[in-house]
Amino acid sequence: MKRIFISSVQREFAAERAALADYFRTDPLLRRFFEPFLFEELPAKDQQTSTAYLSQVASCDIYLGLFGDSYGFEDSQGVSPTEHEFNCATELRKARLV
Repeated sequence: MKRIFISSVQREFAAERAALADYFRTDPLLRRFFEPFLFEELPAKDQQTSTAYLSQVASCDIYLGLFGDSYGFEDSQGVSPTEHEFNCATELRKARLV
């Protein structure tokens, strides 16, 4: 089973993220081979947000990025979580679909 990390600015692509995850989970063929991951479905943990999403990128096989008009929240380095996710996937040589 291949895990797919669906990445985007959550607010900008909320409907698309949910639709993609639903499609992977309900399609008779795709659900046999792919398991989508959405950060908003992760149970609350005593862990920094950035640590949580980067560990999920590391554990996934495929990074699927949805990029639009919004860059998203910038951290103290001026980088959004979506960019951190993409950079992590790149560094780990994950298959990236954008």
